Amino acid sequence: MQGRFERRSTCWLAFGPAAIFLMLTTGAMAQDKGQVSAVHRQVGAAEVKVAKAISAKDSNSLSRLGNQLGSIIEAALQRRESGGEVSSCDMAAHSLAFAAVTSADALISKGDARKLLMQDAVSAASDFQKDMQACDKQAGKATGSHTSVGKALRAL
Repeated sequence: MQGRFERRSTCWLAFGPAAIFLMLTTGAMAQDKGQVSAVHRQVGAAEVKVAKAISAKDSNSLSRLGNQLGSIIEAALQRRESGGEVSSCDMAAHSLAFAAVTSADALISKGDARKLLMQDAVSAASDFQKDMQACDKQAGKATGSHTSVGKALRAL
């Protein structure tokens, strides 16, 4: 008796785990993209509010806006600690919060302290502009100028 020997392909064995990995990572990337878009919207709305509060010299609103942006920053830190990545939008939120809080402190200060705080706020506004332009790209939006905060600070 002669048995028939067939060689079976083992390619299908490797395809199963690869397919599962692709489904999981594609879902995670879509979730990340949605999260970046949500943060982009929040930071964009906060940018307008910060510029208006600076123009109105409203230090209370600036402090409140800085605290509101803090929740985005905390979520980014938790993601980073758990091995995830921090997006450009998270960095833009950090820069904007720093500019808001620093300008709030500058508005209630006088003399050299005010000048130093204003310089820090202008520097943070410049960082915000760069971070937000990178955020625009990451969120798939048209790149804006994002100079309103810097202009409002220079107008003080």
